[in-house]
Amino acid sequence: MTHWADRVFREQADLFAEHFEDMFAAADDEVAALLDLLAAEFDCEPERSLDVACGVGRHVLALADRGVAAEGLDFSEPFLDRARERASDRGLDESTAFHHHDMRDLDELSGNYDLVTVFWNSLGYYGRETDESVLADARELLDDDGVLVVEQSNRDAFVADLDEATVTEDDDRLTLYRQAFDVETSRFATTLDVFDATDDGYEHVDTMEWENRLYAPPVLRELCERAGFEDVRLFGGFDGSDLTLESMRVVVLAQ
Repeated sequence: MTHWADRVFREQADLFAEHFEDMFAAADDEVAALLDLLAAEFDCEPERSLDVACGVGRHVLALADRGVAAEGLDFSEPFLDRARERASDRGLDESTAFHHHDMRDLDELSGNYDLVTVFWNSLGYYGRETDESVLADARELLDDDGVLVVEQSNRDAFVADLDEATVTEDDDRLTLYRQAFDVETSRFATTLDVFDATDDGYEHVDTMEWENRLYAPPVLRELCERAGFEDVRLFGGFDGSDLTLESMRVVVLAQ
């Protein structure tokens, strides 16, 4: 059976990327805040970075804009095509590189990076054992003083504010977003139905479905420690704010 990640990120990649296009603008502010946080917490001013599961490259480009030799890897060729096109449009061809590679095979790579990032809920696809392996392999790619950054939704806040069904309409496209949480597995099952407006109503475009685990903040710390990181710090955002039950995001810095 095809794993949902192959279906959504490869077969339905164009539709997925279009739906989350509005997140691209946030990357510049997120990276600016992150670089300040890295400097304050670890005196880290990265010269070379690797974004694991980089998608369409929004954070890679934002890092390159700030003088970092920024690389990204993803197993979705359609995502990488979009990333390379954006890099060319922004004149960042020389300072970026995008690799077609699966994050489950990081042990095949070699390198010395000051910064390795895993953004936007890119863990939790394949199970805890795989995630521990990904983080351990990421550690092997870091310089001695390099820093790992993991960012995901704060599971506790997400559950407390869970909206099981949401309907939005924008630019003649209607989206029905449905979500369910399994308390026994900490996994979220999401269904996204997309419709285009027509003269007669709406025409169904496609359905995207995915299911991933969100880790509670203490479990994220444990994953990093089991991967070999000795200094693990949790924050409520890229701005370094304190992590609380109400924080919508968790940002982990590990060294």
